Amino acid sequence: MIGYRRWGWLLLVASLSCICIATIFPFEFSIPEGLSWQFVIEEFNFGSSVKDYLQNILLFIPLGISLGIVLTPKQPKVWIILGSLFTSAILSTTIELTQFLLPTRVSNLTDIIYNSLGGTLGGVLYYWRIHIIQFFSGILTGNPHKLSLKSLLIAIVSYCSLVILGIWVLLISVNLSNWDEDYYLAIGNEVTGDRPWNGYIQSLYICDRSLNQQEVTKVFDYPDSFFSQLPSLVTSLEFHDYRNLDQDQSQQLPDLTWQKTLSLSAIDNSSDNLAKNIGNKKHLNQTVLFSQERWLKTEEPAVSLNSKLKDTDEFSISLILATNKINQFGPARIISLSDGIYAQNMIIGQQRSDFNFRIRTPITGSNATQPEFIIPNIFSDQSFHHILITFSKKKLRFYIDQPENQYFFEFTPATSFLIYFPWEKRPWIINLQDFDLLKYQQLFYTIIIIPLAILIIILIYYLLIKYLLFK
Repeated sequence: MIGYRRWGWLLLVASLSCICIATIFPFEFSIPEGLSWQFVIEEFNFGSSVKDYLQNILLFIPLGISLGIVLTPKQPKVWIILGSLFTSAILSTTIELTQFLLPTRVSNLTDIIYNSLGGTLGGVLYYWRIHIIQFFSGILTGNPHKLSLKSLLIAIVSYCSLVILGIWVLLISVNLSNWDEDYYLAIGNEVTGDRPWNGYIQSLYICDRSLNQQEVTKVFDYPDSFFSQLPSLVTSLEFHDYRNLDQDQSQQLPDLTWQKTLSLSAIDNSSDNLAKNIGNKKHLNQTVLFSQERWLKTEEPAVSLNSKLKDTDEFSISLILATNKINQFGPARIISLSDGIYAQNMIIGQQRSDFNFRIRTPITGSNATQPEFIIPNIFSDQSFHHILITFSKKKLRFYIDQPENQYFFEFTPATSFLIYFPWEKRPWIINLQDFDLLKYQQLFYTIIIIPLAILIIILIYYLLIKYLLFK
């Protein structure tokens, strides 16, 4: 017994070490300005991503198991579970409060909830350890005497319940509920200035609802007149002259300011270069150059824009633009609604010559990179392109230059289940040009059906052995 508990202490120390490294590394503490209890309450976030929830649960399961081992065996089982719950909750709360002293970390109330759930689950697993070990031993060795009808039925029901729960979580997690309303809008760069895009933009329109097919046709025929009459318009920007930027005509966006000044000679040279290379000349006199030396950012967070899209769970974005450089990396940010490269509501970018899109949902996470969407070779020339993006009811649609040139993606359990992998699937890139929904569905249903089929076969084998052959 002493040796058994000694292993429990070792597991406890190891689990605490892993938790500390995963949650407060690199231990670079600093006191934020204005730190107070009111500051702590206001800055506590709620809601993250499905992957974060799963990782938080898995991280604290070893802690719950180790607590079950080190607690005195004379304690009732219920006290072991409650002890795991309260210890996990107290430890997680302490960690989240400590994260206020770490500039690279974000304190989150949901982390406390799921960490506590993970610790409690560890206590439950320790409580049922003998039954669990006996069950898997019976399956692996093929010994029906280690199994029981009750354990097999519980395993099948538990597995089906877990699958249903997992599918339900994926179904309710395709929304914009985790968007941060205090993010800035940047055009031609990331808000931190480290992902510049080199190209030209003529107009940007954003409305807080999706467009139907008839409206999409009108957008490509008469974009300016269509959006000027649209009541749901929340951002309207037309770039006609770098000297006199037309501020948001919908008057719902903070003032945009140029972050760097580009010399007149540089602008003239770039305009000459555009005139030589561009395929479509009709936008040449109604466009503005964006580059590392010249890009736009709202003076204040775009609260109205973020909140309206978040509230409706829909949007449409119309963008007329041309790249000035075929190969750009980062991806280079054409449009960024974010607070930096690790905290994004949405980005539209260029990676090499491909169009790149990221959107934040409880599935895709705070960095919106799981998955990211690309359309190849949109920027393989320096012609102007009209890009329209719509989002509604779990569906993303991308239109390039004309309504018929359409790319489609729908968030379903079959296309989103890879988010349950605890590790990062890098890179998880969805190429919308050759996206095959059938392959995702086949993989999804295969992963679900195989374990269930194994359990049912074992159940049938058990019944044959137990009740027919030895009757």
